[in-house]
Amino acid sequence: MNFKNDPDHYDQHFLIDDNIINVFLESACLNKNDIVIEVGPGKGNISSLIAKKVKKLYCIELDQRLKPYLLELKKNYNNIELIFDNFLNLELPKCNKVVTAIPYSIIEPFIYKMSNYNINIYMIMGRKYADKVINNDISNLSLLTNCFYNCRKIMDVTPDKFYPKPRVMSSIIELKYKSINEIDNNLLIFRFMYLYRNKKVKNALVESIISAAKIKNKIYTQRMSKNIINELNLDDNIFNKNFESISNEELKLLYNQVNKINL
Repeated sequence: MNFKNDPDHYDQHFLIDDNIINVFLESACLNKNDIVIEVGPGKGNISSLIAKKVKKLYCIELDQRLKPYLLELKKNYNNIELIFDNFLNLELPKCNKVVTAIPYSIIEPFIYKMSNYNINIYMIMGRKYADKVINNDISNLSLLTNCFYNCRKIMDVTPDKFYPKPRVMSSIIELKYKSINEIDNNLLIFRFMYLYRNKKVKNALVESIISAAKIKNKIYTQRMSKNIINELNLDDNIFNKNFESISNEELKLLYNQVNKINL
């Protein structure tokens, strides 16, 4: 099983620098009470270090070619449970932390999935994405992340710390799940918008205003919510699209208008 002859399979880039691995795991403050999910354990070089520190470790791996390595690893650690499946399709086992260096191409569906769980995440991803989140950039992935998490960058990581080398700089970040009471009005409305993302923007916004007001101990009827929306200067083309399908430019227009709402 020679991975050097098959780089970039599943868009995976394995962290190989011991010093960076130590920083990555130290950022998660692992302890013997932790139940951890590692998404994309690869050959298990980080998994073995996690298993020594925690109560339970679930390793979720899609690439079946890595199965022999992980089965061998499991022989040495009775607190490891292996799951060979697509993380995005699974109901997550109970845990309190997720550690991952998932392929950068699936970060968006990963964050969408994780937004349904009150779990802190310690992850490696592209620096460009991390910086957009930290700078509160109004793009779909950045706004989604900021609606559900407080983001802290631990450090940047150069491509030579991985095999095979990614084409971009990476960052280690901590995503701490936000309680719903921590969020400002506009992000609170968008947090619900993401929960209603299969609805048309107008309908999702009506429901999101009602839900956000309830968090503020206020009661808004559908009529009141619709009246607020009717005062927004937004094109019907945006209102009639499903929220999950609007472009980043349309999202910026929507954000600027929603930011005027005072619950």
